[in-house]
Amino acid sequence: MNRKLLALAVAVSVVLAAGCEDNMQRKRQEARSRWAESRAEMLTRLATGCFKRGEMGRARDSVDEALTGAPKYAPLYVLAARLAFERGEPDEAAAYARSAKAIDPQSAEAEYVLGTIEQALGHLEPARDAFSEAARVDPTGEAYVLAEAELLVACNQVTVAAERLQAAISRAPGRAASHVAYGDVLCMLDRYEEAVGSYRIGQRLDPKREDIAERIAVALFHSGAYAEAEQTLADLAESKTGTGSEWLRGMRAECLLALGRVAEARDQYAALMRDRSDSIELLIAMAKCDILEDRPGPARARIEVALARQPAHAEANALLGYLLIEGHRPGEAVSHLRLALEDPAFPYRKTVELLLSRASAPGEVQ
Repeated sequence: MNRKLLALAVAVSVVLAAGCEDNMQRKRQEARSRWAESRAEMLTRLATGCFKRGEMGRARDSVDEALTGAPKYAPLYVLAARLAFERGEPDEAAAYARSAKAIDPQSAEAEYVLGTIEQALGHLEPARDAFSEAARVDPTGEAYVLAEAELLVACNQVTVAAERLQAAISRAPGRAASHVAYGDVLCMLDRYEEAVGSYRIGQRLDPKREDIAERIAVALFHSGAYAEAEQTLADLAESKTGTGSEWLRGMRAECLLALGRVAEARDQYAALMRDRSDSIELLIAMAKCDILEDRPGPARARIEVALARQPAHAEANALLGYLLIEGHRPGEAVSHLRLALEDPAFPYRKTVELLLSRASAPGEVQ
């Protein structure tokens, strides 16, 4: 072999040897990465089991061991974020969650955990954006959709929340929690009849959830279906005891008043007053019973007591204005009716405006 051929053969062999070495190095690195990821997956599963059982110390030990190899395994960093947040280190938790996102940009769980951290810190808009991204990445994840809806409501985007929940229900109609959440949002939009329908679907899907019946009762009441609401509330009252049933009695009494069953309503209010004799709202409720039973004297006495305690109370002033008009003293009624209208949240403003117009009309009997 001449010198040129020998030199060429040597050069080729060196190049080939270098290539083989590079290839071997790459394969060794890939093997190490696969081993690190497999080890991280195993330790993450172990730590997740500990986390679910409340064994936080063991969970942290497994996570810390897995993190030593800096593996590119997003679920490990998600769990690390949960653990850091649980021990009161939100900044560290957020950093872990962002690391998970960097490893796997399509990790809905990483977005969800980051949103939870931001929400707990009071950062509502970043939390909303994180939950929205989680729901976009995995639109079948119910927890993501519900969290997004909650934050949309908190950010005063109730209509958008309703749209997202409706879309989620279209994708997965068999999930009770989505129907219940949709009903809640519909109530916020004053769409109470639709809310009743959504709640009923949720109740059929999850009959063990006791809170759905309460939601149905409230939505029925606000939709004006007083008879059905009263029956639902009566059924609920039978299954409840103690102070937790007070709101049931109060709403049931309002239904009874609307149905003209005044004596029964009075019984409900009287039972509540035994424990809350200083309640202005109950005094006013009893006064309304008196008015409906044509007992203006006792009604006015109760309202005067209420106003002595809270002079600017809108409903008390409105009722006193009404009684004064009915008692042919419209001039006295005007100031009370005007004071009632000072409360922008008072729900019966139109009625009070009509009474004020009547009280201010020329020629009204004094």
